[in-house]
Amino acid sequence: MGGVSSPRRFAVDAWPSDRTLVLYVPEIEAATAVRDLRDAEAAARDLIAVLTGLDPAGIECEVRLSRRARVTPWR
Repeated sequence: MGGVSSPRRFAVDAWPSDRTLVLYVPEIEAATAVRDLRDAEAAARDLIAVLTGLDPAGIECEVRLSRRARVTPWR
């Protein structure tokens, strides 16, 4: 029985850094950056797809803006 699977939802923390916006996906402990907030969801979705092998069409991102970094994505 084939059915439509529900999209996989990921939280994305975002904060300004220099002239970019850092995007951090806690669930996969990965980060990327964009210059424009309008590109944030697509960039996060692409990052998640590349690192997890999930189909980008099945990924939803909830971008949450923060005034500063809550976590350091690199250790």
